[in-house]
Amino acid sequence: MTIELLAAAAARTRWATAPVEVRDRILDLVADSIAVTALGSSRPELAEQVAVHERWSGHGSATVIGSSRGWPAGTAALLNGSAVAADQLQDGHRLARGHPASHVVPVVLALAEQGDAHGQDLLSAVLTGYEVGARLGRAMGGTPDGVHDIGTWGAVAVAASVARLLAPEDPTAMRRSLELAASAVLLTDAHTVFSGATGGHVFLGCSAQLGMSIGLAAVSGLAAAEGSLERHFRSRTARAWDAGRLTDGVGSEGWSGYEVLGGYVKVHPTCAHLHGVNDAVQDLVADGLRAEEIELVDVRVSANAAAFGAVAPDELAARFSVPTSVAVALVHGRLDEATLGAAAVGAPAVGDLADRVHVVHDPDLDAGYPNGRPARVAVLLRDGTTRTANCTRPRGDADRWLNRDQLADKAIRLFNRRFQAQGPALLAAIRTLADDRPVRTVGGALRRAAGPDSR
Repeated sequence: MTIELLAAAAARTRWATAPVEVRDRILDLVADSIAVTALGSSRPELAEQVAVHERWSGHGSATVIGSSRGWPAGTAALLNGSAVAADQLQDGHRLARGHPASHVVPVVLALAEQGDAHGQDLLSAVLTGYEVGARLGRAMGGTPDGVHDIGTWGAVAVAASVARLLAPEDPTAMRRSLELAASAVLLTDAHTVFSGATGGHVFLGCSAQLGMSIGLAAVSGLAAAEGSLERHFRSRTARAWDAGRLTDGVGSEGWSGYEVLGGYVKVHPTCAHLHGVNDAVQDLVADGLRAEEIELVDVRVSANAAAFGAVAPDELAARFSVPTSVAVALVHGRLDEATLGAAAVGAPAVGDLADRVHVVHDPDLDAGYPNGRPARVAVLLRDGTTRTANCTRPRGDADRWLNRDQLADKAIRLFNRRFQAQGPALLAAIRTLADDRPVRTVGGALRRAAGPDSR
């Protein structure tokens, strides 16, 4: 009955009838995901990826963020999915250990544009994919050693969102999408992602594109062998499977609880494992601490965060480095998309301080993960005194969610960094989705922002 209950709830999901806090959360996550994608699209390696696809791809009605032409939906999903996680500012869900909206939004945006759907169709599909994906991630209890979650439950979430968009109120099509996607997930290399290798960008894009293809196949009637979610997905992707998580908050009439209210958005452009440390350092900086005062920095973290204790050789790796991200924050007085760049990471002052940041695994903090990102930071000053700060759950998490003004500020800031002064207009266009305006309104605004000389 597990898969039937999950499929039934997913098929009947309607954004318009969800609680107001859920509706607001989904609309904010769509805006956040598109703004983060816009920032990522400016990376040179991803601009080159777009250029290569331009040579070999046809035209369509979907938008690749940063491009003024129309693209096929599948290509747009791949390219936008590659950009959304590139700067490590994407959304996430702690207990699911992954990034639901970041998988789902690129696909639903592309297909909704291609099919000339309206805003509430898109928002309902995003909500569906988020709820399915987060439950799968929680049921998995993590991935096997060396496997990154980015190719696993995210693809199933995407397939669910496609089924909701193209076959609403059809639990049979939804079940086919869940089972078929569960039988065809990717096992992506965690080391490629966590080392900051550029190839890690495309993992989410490929997962999104795969989930889209599977969803389309399921809607057309193709089906996996029965039981693939338990037989294949569970045995290949899950570390500690708990099937009961799949129907947590699922009632006979649909969702009785919403996982989206347990998600997070990122304040810092780093891997989520670092955010407890980054938040503690931010508190110290806000209290007046300056880099020139510091002799040593002692960072105590759980085992998951301690794995990121090496000094980074470049800015991509810095997004997965406790010492380098801490040093950038202390030298520049903040850690954001403007400060965590190649020039900052390569600066002698940052490198010198990063070498004096010592990361230690504290077993006492292990119990705080994955319920939080526990960190204790102690800074020894040159005058012999010590400054300390602790963090359990960082800003942007479920119980420290950013308010609408803070989320708007983040989106506008990222849009403006990519498209000069277009941020307010782009955010306003995205918010019209709640009024059920055509999704192509958003795509048109993004293409105009890209300008006539963009690809």
